[in-house]
Amino acid sequence: MHGASREAEASMNAIITDNLTKTFVSKIGPTLAVRQLSLLIKANSIYGLIGHNGAGKTTTFMLLNTLLEPTEGSGWILGLDLLTQQKRIRKLTGLLSENLRLYDELTVEETLLFFADLYGVNPNVYSLLERFELLDWRKQQIGRLSTGMRKKVAILSACIHQPRLLFLDEPFSGLDPLAMQGLRDFINYLLEYNEMTVIIASHNLKEMAGLCDEVGIMKEGQMVISGTLDMIKQQYGFSDHIEIKVDRLPTGLERLITSPAAGIISLVNKPNDLDLVLRTLMEQDIRVLDIVKQTAALEDVYQRIYQGVAQ
Repeated sequence: MHGASREAEASMNAIITDNLTKTFVSKIGPTLAVRQLSLLIKANSIYGLIGHNGAGKTTTFMLLNTLLEPTEGSGWILGLDLLTQQKRIRKLTGLLSENLRLYDELTVEETLLFFADLYGVNPNVYSLLERFELLDWRKQQIGRLSTGMRKKVAILSACIHQPRLLFLDEPFSGLDPLAMQGLRDFINYLLEYNEMTVIIASHNLKEMAGLCDEVGIMKEGQMVISGTLDMIKQQYGFSDHIEIKVDRLPTGLERLITSPAAGIISLVNKPNDLDLVLRTLMEQDIRVLDIVKQTAALEDVYQRIYQGVAQ
């Protein structure tokens, strides 16, 4: 990628990889952990990386953070060459690994100051805690915090140096549903104050679907598909549906609707089709008792990919 084109691409994409590959060699032979990964992740977005254990997510994180050298391929992180500008890349990225351990005896304030010292920065920690509504826990020891609160402190520690690219590995693990919602709100709130791109690896598909602008699904070291959830669902034959509860079934709409249960009609969620159905119901003097949108879930697509069945 040449200078001018790289700058143009980097202004739109935080991460660009071209056939990025990592092979580990041991006494029992080579293991291909990531194979020919070609990826575009838009700047200032939230991107979700999902897949079974061993799919290559953690290795991908390590490669994109310059913590592992690729065996083959190339990449650009925030416009910087992944192979030759690693030190500059590290200054612009933050990483919260799944196995990060905070010191239980340190307070929240001391923890942030500790990470600030590691990164060689001098932030106003008091203002930071105030901005992210953690001021009441400033003097609380890490060991006395809830799991959800510890996660928030850990994420804030990972971006204490205001990175432009933040990697979060399994941030939702160990959290109850209420704490998950709190952490999701915290991540969104974080992006309101910092111009950054966030990459999340997680098994929690429901949270990923609600949080991420785009997702990528990995299997056996390969990126199977990457894009918006709507695009991915469409490619694998899943559609959102509208279910309408009526006092009696209409006639003349057999091409558009099905009736999965008594008094219920269902149709693919397309605006023109929905308008036609509602207009027909009105013309036939049929009462609409309820309308519910049935959204195809990321879990449905994920299961189909791991069963190896594409449309």
